[in-house]
Amino acid sequence: MSRPGLDTNPLELTPDWFNLLFEQVGIDAEVKALTAKSIGTGQIGENVRFVFDYARKGADAPATLVGKFPSGSEASLMAAKMLGHYEREVMFYRTFPKVAGRITPTAIYTDYDADTNRFALIMEDMAPAEQGNQLIGCSVAEAERALDAAAVLHAAHWMDAALDTYPWLQGTRTAPAPVMGPEAVAGLWVAFKERYGEHLTPDVVDVGDAYAEAMPRMQAERPGPFALIHNDYRLDNMLFGKPGAPKPLAVVDWQTAGKGAPANDVAYFIGAGLTREERPKHEQALLRYYHARLQAEGVSDYGFDQLYEDYCYHCFYGMSVAFGAAMLVKQTERGDQMFLTMLRRHAAQARDNDALRLLP
Repeated sequence: MSRPGLDTNPLELTPDWFNLLFEQVGIDAEVKALTAKSIGTGQIGENVRFVFDYARKGADAPATLVGKFPSGSEASLMAAKMLGHYEREVMFYRTFPKVAGRITPTAIYTDYDADTNRFALIMEDMAPAEQGNQLIGCSVAEAERALDAAAVLHAAHWMDAALDTYPWLQGTRTAPAPVMGPEAVAGLWVAFKERYGEHLTPDVVDVGDAYAEAMPRMQAERPGPFALIHNDYRLDNMLFGKPGAPKPLAVVDWQTAGKGAPANDVAYFIGAGLTREERPKHEQALLRYYHARLQAEGVSDYGFDQLYEDYCYHCFYGMSVAFGAAMLVKQTERGDQMFLTMLRRHAAQARDNDALRLLP
């Protein structure tokens, strides 16, 4: 069986390839023709939708599937290799069934080649679900859906020591040291200011400067609970289902998954997902909503006051994602808008919650 994304252009996959795949995974169907079209706006990977025309179609044969493959950008390919993104996403789907499939699209095929850093992920098509839009932001109802899924994710491996046995998972005791240390990440902030300085107001720069200066002292593991986390838990990585859909929300892009503080995902999502005008109105209520959902999933030893303190500490994380990704991946007009929007929202989040007091 050929390996799409590894030795074949995914836009040129044939009916025979899918027929062999369906035979291996137990789907009763015979594909006679298909069309393939690139979709989405991925910065690290490329997504393709496959639409099938069947000679024989069993009850479980999908009308469409979506595949994810390596980026066509050399800069993004280099970043993905340096950061281990492709291997991590494949291994996430293979390793965590309590999460994968429940709050994600169901994966039917995964492949990764360490020598070439090529990968493929074939999964269910969530259409007509709509992708969240980081630039526009989300409603309170959509935020609650995202926090529902976050509670499922975090509770599934809450304080699970087994996470440390996975060297490919970020933040574990067996994982290699990060390729980029805190000083290097802080250096990206300097480069970001040089590139985007005319778009940054003094209040945003002040928060970024304070965070970058403190960053080397923030690397010690902060006391508190740990869990399996997404690490890029934002609207562009979420597919919102239509009313009555089997999955109200599907979370994608697990290439940054790791062991870490659950509040990190929550602070990142709320800070970037709601506009600067709307977040302060709903922030506390959303935090209490997440806390209640976490308790409903079986977590009983995490008080709200501790959650809020952790939330404040981790609200800076979204800034480093924004300026770090902007300097490491393929530069696009939408990417520039998205990273600047995220940076401004997280800077406001830090100020509004007096989070600067927590910087070491």
